[in-house]
Amino acid sequence: MAFRFTLIFAAALSLSAFPVQHHHLHGRCTGDLRIDTAGVSFSGSRKHDAYWKLEDIRELKLAPDRVYVLTYHSAYDFRGEVPAQRLYAELRNVMDERLVFEAAQPEAHAIWSVPVKHRGGADGVLAFGDEKVVYTSDARDESRTWRYLDIDNIATSGPLQLTITTFERALAHYNDRKDFTFELKQPITEAKYNELWLLVEKKNGRIP
Repeated sequence: MAFRFTLIFAAALSLSAFPVQHHHLHGRCTGDLRIDTAGVSFSGSRKHDAYWKLEDIRELKLAPDRVYVLTYHSAYDFRGEVPAQRLYAELRNVMDERLVFEAAQPEAHAIWSVPVKHRGGADGVLAFGDEKVVYTSDARDESRTWRYLDIDNIATSGPLQLTITTFERALAHYNDRKDFTFELKQPITEAKYNELWLLVEKKNGRIP
């Protein structure tokens, strides 16, 4: 029985870990990365191992081709074929705005959607849903899924522009927040903008 349990545990462990390349400032090494609700661990070649509890991670960025771990002391860049959708589904209810998802997880019910051009980025579709805001693009590393708790504010300077200020870290922006400015290919009415603004504020508890 103990042998059978060991085999089951080993199989589960192998499914939760996946091979990556750890990119250093100079060079790289290979190893296995494991991410779950307890934390992130890396087991690499040349005894290059590391483990971080979720609470010790300043930002965890998941993408289909990479994982970026920013701690309070350093940053770690892992590249490979990442099961990003599965990992995000596992972590989205246990991590706060320190979780960043660089992929689109479509919303079942779109309150409003519009084709856009991300300023400084690619074309895509922006959609506001009941539980999240999704920017979908075919361009690499462009797509995003934001829970409402990931959004600090939205703003507009006119019917063909919308800016979403997120808690994704960007040192070039005020207070480390990152702005995503979209050129709208269809105009947004003042009434619709007000509706979306109220949605963000209510979802984040700033307005009852």
